Amino acid sequence: MLIAIWNMLTTGTPYSDLGGDYYTRLNPDRAKNRALDQLRKMGYTVTLIPLAQAG
Repeated sequence: MLIAIWNMLTTGTPYSDLGGDYYTRLNPDRAKNRALDQLRKMGYTVTLIPLAQAG
């Protein structure tokens, strides 16, 4: 927190919240694979169908 405050004060830039889904937007494949791994560890078999083909 102190580092963020120091950076804002020294550079003069306001705080900008990146959002709760920042890491998902940053690396969507990693988020997808993590979700799949969690489901498999809970005992599920997962099949993904892209939305373009689902309808």
